[in-house]
Amino acid sequence: MTLHLLLSACRRLAFSGLLVCGSIAVAAATGTDNNNPKAASASNSSNSAAVVRGIDVSRWQKEVDWDMVSQSGVSFSFIKATEGDYKQDPFFARNWEETKRHGIKRGAYHFYKPEIPVARQVELFTSTVTIEPGDLPPVLDLEVMDRELTPEQLRKDVRTWLEAVTAHYGVRPIIYTGQNYYRRYLKGYFPDYHFWIARYSDVKPDIHHTDSWMFWQFTDRGSIAGINSAVDINFFAGDFEQLNLLCVPEFMAHNRYDRESPLSQLKHLQPLP
Repeated sequence: MTLHLLLSACRRLAFSGLLVCGSIAVAAATGTDNNNPKAASASNSSNSAAVVRGIDVSRWQKEVDWDMVSQSGVSFSFIKATEGDYKQDPFFARNWEETKRHGIKRGAYHFYKPEIPVARQVELFTSTVTIEPGDLPPVLDLEVMDRELTPEQLRKDVRTWLEAVTAHYGVRPIIYTGQNYYRRYLKGYFPDYHFWIARYSDVKPDIHHTDSWMFWQFTDRGSIAGINSAVDINFFAGDFEQLNLLCVPEFMAHNRYDRESPLSQLKHLQPLP
């Protein structure tokens, strides 16, 4: 997609209800209660219109020129880290470091394989990814289904992954999925988690009234300077300040070695004597 097409897409989105003049309240985009004081406060915190655009990358984009990407209006990037219980993305380490170095908000995601034991998938992801303050929450990528698995068992296993990763990092993950997968298997079952929905349409994601979406993957055919292949383009349902609020705070970011020492989390709140 050229810059012209992206601008055209943004104009179409304006009519579909995602982009509005002034700040964009997260509550409005997610379908949560507009009378919520916290949501209202977040909405009023910005007095300028902003389209917060991001990408997601994996080995398919190969070696990304993050310097050029950072100059292309990209505010955040989700980076593939792991898949199943055996595969690490060969470009993860480089992408993870380069996004931070160039001031792009970063988040790591795990491609879930329903046929593989959950514990092994949790171990691979948590042993690969170290989250730092300012990073986006981890993401569970749900796209495939196992014929031997019932929807109920899938949801049970997914919840096990989400809760284990929450316990490890101290922050709830985001669930990525396509609109159809969401409707078939997830709709209304995970109200405590934000969704990132892939829907290649001018119409924003359609979700259950108890759910909320934070990110919309608008196309998988985007064109960004610094990437020599098609790339997914995503919009965040809010302004940049709200994106910052979604990121991991200082006192919650830790790696797997902190699990033995819960008190280590308090050192960021008050210096030890």
